[in-house]
Amino acid sequence: MSYFFILGNNPTLSFAEIVAVFKIKPEQVLALTNETLIVDLEEEIDAQQIIRRLGGTIKLGIINDELRIKNYELIANDSIFKLINTDNVTGKFNFGISYYGKGKFKDEKRLAMELKKALKEIGVSSRWVTSREKTLSSVVVEQNKLVGDRGVEIVIINDDAKTYVGKTLAVQPFKELSARDYGRPGRDDYSGMLPPKLAQMMINLSGAEFDDVLLDPFCGSGTILTEAALMGALTPTLSQRAREFKFNLIGADQSEKAVKDTKINVNWLLKQYPISNIQYQLFQCDARQLSQKITRESIDAIVTEPYLGPSRMQRNEKNIRQVAAELENLYRQAMMEFMKVIKPNGRVIMIWPVFKLEGFDISLNSDKILNSSLKIVNPLLGFNSKVLKLTDRKTIVYGRPEQKIWREIVSLKK
Repeated sequence: MSYFFILGNNPTLSFAEIVAVFKIKPEQVLALTNETLIVDLEEEIDAQQIIRRLGGTIKLGIINDELRIKNYELIANDSIFKLINTDNVTGKFNFGISYYGKGKFKDEKRLAMELKKALKEIGVSSRWVTSREKTLSSVVVEQNKLVGDRGVEIVIINDDAKTYVGKTLAVQPFKELSARDYGRPGRDDYSGMLPPKLAQMMINLSGAEFDDVLLDPFCGSGTILTEAALMGALTPTLSQRAREFKFNLIGADQSEKAVKDTKINVNWLLKQYPISNIQYQLFQCDARQLSQKITRESIDAIVTEPYLGPSRMQRNEKNIRQVAAELENLYRQAMMEFMKVIKPNGRVIMIWPVFKLEGFDISLNSDKILNSSLKIVNPLLGFNSKVLKLTDRKTIVYGRPEQKIWREIVSLKK
């Protein structure tokens, strides 16, 4: 079956996450653009569950047809009506149309009017949901009930070679994500907190699987641990026949407040969601002394955002380079401990800062951090596309234009 994914603001990171979760091979990719991915999957997926695990996917849906040309009449007659199920409709049936491709879909209004006419002929009253934006947002789709029995979002994707037609099955649970981001009781706005969506993507990139032991040695407010715990309440694999999913979670931080905040947030999450299969432990410990607390070669995956430097400082090149040197030393010492506690072939997903200055960036020197036993691996090995943007050292940089410090997601393997 062919499924489409509407990618987030960083399509490279969104794509890498999907590849990691679905174990996708290059030949399964049918189309890839800056906004969309279409892949061929062997198994049917539970879209509502899967999208709650994918931090980098805005919408997820199924492809019904692919056409050689972008032709209004073909789309209307051969594709659209197959997507609509009005058997259980009571009241108005809502529908929307989102087009992902170059330019504007000029036939959108004609298509909508044709659809309204056809629905009226079978006795169904309908409403065309529109937006000022080129495509309907997740908020618009959810608020207008375009996923489910009372409506449909028709998605048309064009990659120049073909036009694909499908419907949305699930949208990113923006309300849940916001509640976990801003509603959790243990917060440290001064130090900054990792967004839950990015934490999800990092966990997925680690490849952590059933019953693995996952460690965050710079746990902060516990975002990575709480998102990993939540994954234990969701379907773990693509198949609806999936077995029970469980992480054994370990969190550590040198800050007593951070450990307390993490405990508060984990306990808060356990009350919000039906999670009963999670084992976790927290302790105060400097990441440079992990092996004194953790059994050697007992960790399957390390996922962490470490200290990224002072939040307030004079932003000139001299100061930034001094901070970068201090962080390189801290990370090098932490890496020595990671090597002791992680299993052979274990994976580390770690964030390094990229400092944005006027006209140029300052990144950390990997040669001053890593040793011969822990190396950077390409999360997109075998995939080639102009859409995919990796650094020269095969990492992914994540950030917004207004941010002064961007995040470099580094994938490492022992």
